[in-house]
Amino acid sequence: MDMTELFDSLEKGLKQAIAHADNTKKARTKKILITELPTYSAKDIKGFRQKVELTQSAFAELMGISKKTVEAWENGRNSPNGSATRLLQIIDSNPEVLMDELTIENEAIVN
Repeated sequence: MDMTELFDSLEKGLKQAIAHADNTKKARTKKILITELPTYSAKDIKGFRQKVELTQSAFAELMGISKKTVEAWENGRNSPNGSATRLLQIIDSNPEVLMDELTIENEAIVN
C-alpha cells in the first residue's frame, strides 16, 4: 500500500468514526456465537497426542506446557484450562492446521 492509499484509507475511517460519533451513521456490527468449551477425558487427550504422532515431551512443547502437565492430563490427575482446551479442540477437529502452523518438518534420511 503506498502513501496515497494509506492516507485515503485513514481519511475514510476517520470520516466514518466522526459520522458514528455524531449519530449520523450507524456502525456495522458482526455478532458471532462462540461454541461451548468442550470437556476432554484423559483418554481423549492421549488420543489427540497420538493422532498428531508426538511424544509427551513434543506434545508439551507444542502446547506450551510442561511434560508433567501432559502426564497429569493423560493420567486423569488434572484437566486442561480454557485456552489449552481450545487448542485441544483444534487438534480434535483439524490437527493439520495446528501442526502446519506450529511445526517445521525436518526428516532425516537414515542409511
